[in-house]
Amino acid sequence: MEPIDKAGILQRLLGGKPAAGSRKSAAGRKAPDGGKAPDAAVVLRKQIAGQLRSIDPAWPDAEQRALEVHVRALLAQELGAGAASDPAFGGLVADVAETIRQHPRFETLAAYLRQQLQQAHKQSS
Repeated sequence: MEPIDKAGILQRLLGGKPAAGSRKSAAGRKAPDGGKAPDAAVVLRKQIAGQLRSIDPAWPDAEQRALEVHVRALLAQELGAGAASDPAFGGLVADVAETIRQHPRFETLAAYLRQQLQQAHKQSS
């Protein structure tokens, strides 16, 4: 197994650019019913929104939890679904989330996370 490139992953997360060999494309895969598989980005957004609904925006650590939801989903998509079951995956998520929190533009991301939390809770009402 090749080592995980944390710096490269972080750069792609911050830049929003998928890696050349990432597993993001659903093109060419078929859905179980024989139709086209849903777009990976749509599936990811729905997955994240569902997890955000379980976070109360009033919680003191809501922003941190929302960041970890996003990081966990993006890393699982980037590295493959099996990566999430790796014992080191939780540590990777924590390391990437902490590095993102230290980024000079984190406050912009934090505002986005708060907005996503509010939107997820409006949609569930």
